[in-house]
Amino acid sequence: MIANPYHLKCENQNTNNQEKNIILIKKISLEDYLNNNYKDIYLSNYNIKCIDNMIHSYVNEISNLRIINSVIDNIITKVIENSDKFDFCLPFD
Repeated sequence: MIANPYHLKCENQNTNNQEKNIILIKKISLEDYLNNNYKDIYLSNYNIKCIDNMIHSYVNEISNLRIINSVIDNIITKVIENSDKFDFCLPFD
């Protein structure tokens, strides 16, 4: 029998997607992650809490910057749309 490579490829992609979903479903703690990736270094509970705090502050900073940039972009857009000072005509219109 000769197998159809197209069907084999689809099955292979489905199994890869299932494996990715299984990996995504597994939740790993920060402590486990650090212990698995940095086996040569001893990390106390205090160290892990400090790393956790740094991660939370970094994510909060990213979130704040995104909100600030969004607000500034909206303000700039409204000022340009509603102001007569920025009315201009392109010469090739």
